[in-house]
Amino acid sequence: MPWSGCCSVLLVLSVCPLVVCLLVSPCPPGCCCLRPGRLVLCESLGLRSLPGAVPLSTSGLSVARNQLCNVDHLLRPFSGLQELSLSHNQLARFPRGLPPSLETLQLQENRITYITSGALQHLGNLTRLDLEDNRIRAIQPAALWGLNRLQVLSLKGNQLTSLPAKLPPSLTYLDLSANCISALDLLSMSPLVNLQIFKINSNCLRSVPESAFDGLPRLRSVDLGDNLWVCECDILYLYRWLLSGRLKMATDLVCTEPIHLAHRLLLNLSVVAICPRILMPNRGTKVDLSSPSLKSLNVPRHYRRTGQFCE
Repeated sequence: MPWSGCCSVLLVLSVCPLVVCLLVSPCPPGCCCLRPGRLVLCESLGLRSLPGAVPLSTSGLSVARNQLCNVDHLLRPFSGLQELSLSHNQLARFPRGLPPSLETLQLQENRITYITSGALQHLGNLTRLDLEDNRIRAIQPAALWGLNRLQVLSLKGNQLTSLPAKLPPSLTYLDLSANCISALDLLSMSPLVNLQIFKINSNCLRSVPESAFDGLPRLRSVDLGDNLWVCECDILYLYRWLLSGRLKMATDLVCTEPIHLAHRLLLNLSVVAICPRILMPNRGTKVDLSSPSLKSLNVPRHYRRTGQFCE
């Protein structure tokens, strides 16, 4: 996960040494408690409900790999809870009534299908949220907007068809890989002024709109692999952007269309191969030379026609 470089105590100690567990008491039956009253691990116990006797002073709680279906409002009394893992359970929706003190929340591999606009409204202290490998098809507009401290968000392996709207500007890491996203919406991209790492590989992107990445000044790593790239004129912005070489990223993007360019690497193609109409004058259709994606491609001077190319 993206926070491996600054792992939380809950993640590091997800497997508890038996010797340490035996020395610490009291502790809910079958659970492992480190730092009495602070870190409680109740993983892989077949639980269908939250364990009893968890101290209210607990700051880190993991009930991962159980059979929990609903924990709504059951964790609200844990006013100092900062790290919570509910991963690998059977939750059908985002849990309600979570304590506002939460900073790290892991919900990967559940059965969540929607994120409603009010689901996270009290979680303003969240810095990391993992919703990987659920069944999320939709996130209501502004559902994540109030998370002003959120830095790491993983929505990998869901069923999203578009970029979530109004993502918080605080994000530095966003993983949308392995979804069904077919386009990058500029309005959804524009707030991400602090984004550093962006993963949108294994989606259904066919092109990238003009200036899609130009408003992301801190971006340093992008993964665009395994999409459905159509290597025609509309992809020239992405082509130029890749050639700039300013970012750490894989550049081996493979064309799926048109048929005669299928399976070819985008950056192995020439501008003319991608957009033949640039060199086909007197056909009537015009290409705007003022577009940034064309201005920097060094198209021969003798094809310039008062700021335009004719097809």
